[in-house]
Amino acid sequence: MLFPVYAALCAALIFYLLIPIVGAFMLRSQWRRFRERILRLKLAPRLRYRHLARALDEGKKEVGRFRLRGTIDAIEGTDKVWVRGKEASALVDLSRAPLYVLAPAEESAGAEAGSIERLKWNSVSSLVEGTSVFVAGLLVIEEGRPVFVDRSDEALIAVCHEDDEKKLTSRLIAGGRAPNEYWNYPTRISLALGLVAISGILLAYRSSPFSTVRSLIFLAGAGPVLPLAPPGLVFFFAYRRLWRKALASRTARDLLRLPLRLSEKGEDGIAYQRKALDPGEAPPEGATRIALLSSAKALESRRDRAATLFLPPDQSEPEEESFVVEGDPEAMAQRAERQAFFYAAASGLAFGLAIVINFIVAFLAWRAAL
Repeated sequence: MLFPVYAALCAALIFYLLIPIVGAFMLRSQWRRFRERILRLKLAPRLRYRHLARALDEGKKEVGRFRLRGTIDAIEGTDKVWVRGKEASALVDLSRAPLYVLAPAEESAGAEAGSIERLKWNSVSSLVEGTSVFVAGLLVIEEGRPVFVDRSDEALIAVCHEDDEKKLTSRLIAGGRAPNEYWNYPTRISLALGLVAISGILLAYRSSPFSTVRSLIFLAGAGPVLPLAPPGLVFFFAYRRLWRKALASRTARDLLRLPLRLSEKGEDGIAYQRKALDPGEAPPEGATRIALLSSAKALESRRDRAATLFLPPDQSEPEEESFVVEGDPEAMAQRAERQAFFYAAASGLAFGLAIVINFIVAFLAWRAAL
């Protein structure tokens, strides 16, 4: 008698929960790899003509890992673009690599989650010459020409952005994440399949003499929209608010870890310089200030608080970003990590309560109407 109810609940669990969660972790992992690649390539040398000349003289096929900031000069073939920088130009092969587009920043605001769009090259309908672009990755020589390529072990980063973007690194770290990982491409397909599956179960047992069975199957199929009605709507709004706080804490955590990672010496020995600022000492003009969201207002009124300054290896480059962290960077990063976990867990609990409460209320209301 209860077999169709169990079948509907299992279908709801699989299509409304398990598959979307797997897709959410896949999407989160994708953006995590993007941010990790940005960090690894941040200290790669800036491409200059001398690097190309040396590689051509020595007959090298692989030149190494480099960065290039410039503008799109021309499109070659179906999947390559010429990028012209201040000191060098190179081709960028986008046949396998995605193209990232950084949305324009609002005045006096940093990047927000979802402000970076990930596009497949074959889905890009047009690309205007003169568009500012940042490229980083492996550079090879093909037919005597320098080409940035994407490989399985050497991901290519290509980001279109605004002109004169001075805080590009921090904006890429902050914006390189999804606003809500649950709402992804597999989720849309899974929800549709789940609705079809449960509708099929409901149709198969539409002539069942047990109306309670039919109602339970219907409510299982309506799971995705159940939180959007009172009284569970209160918990749904709580979930939205808590999730935004979790997202802000994760962003703050990654931004706090950004200068810490850059100050670690890599294989080439290049790293950011870390310096403690004395209370009242002014940081360099234009430095990116990083703080926990919960203490941002307090910091505005406590400019005399000790801070840590992170300076780029080549301070003569105006495009290189320096960072100022108010307080202890390591302790604040750990605190942001704990806050992110707490808010994420609380948001999941609130969403679950919204579904369970509305399920019970709807079932009891239906029983009372009999």
